[in-house]
Amino acid sequence: MTDHPKSSVEKEILDTALRRIPAPVAVIGARQGDVLGGLTAAWVTRVSIDPVLILVSIGHERYTYEMMKGTTHFTVSVLADDQVPAARLFGLKSRRELDKWAQVDHDLLGEGIPAVRDCAARFLCKVQDVFRTGDHDCFVGEVVTAETPSDRPALPMRGADYAPDGR
Repeated sequence: MTDHPKSSVEKEILDTALRRIPAPVAVIGARQGDVLGGLTAAWVTRVSIDPVLILVSIGHERYTYEMMKGTTHFTVSVLADDQVPAARLFGLKSRRELDKWAQVDHDLLGEGIPAVRDCAARFLCKVQDVFRTGDHDCFVGEVVTAETPSDRPALPMRGADYAPDGR
């Protein structure tokens, strides 16, 4: 493996450029015992057609990351255009401080994994693989169920509407 030098790109330019990569805004749901966890993730993508696999990338410092390490299933709720408040709630608050699911209409899928109600699409996934990628782990899940609870368009990407700092 070759060592790569740190990017010489100015941080502000790099941040701006990275925000322009289209990505869905989704809430990832997890459960450990009676505790429901979740976080906003913009790094969600399909990685296989057969079987249907979805990859989510979760930072090591997140409370939900600890829950995901020991789970067999997780949910992905792709948020609708009017669910920006939910994106901010799950992106800015930690389960350490607040039970976020108590603040949002949701359903329990499969064995009780929380998923946002009335979102554009949602998936229940069975964990197939986990691997480290820098300061995140990628969780690959096989889609067990898929639903489209709402006909409203999804938030198309992370950007001005979602960005925690209002950019």
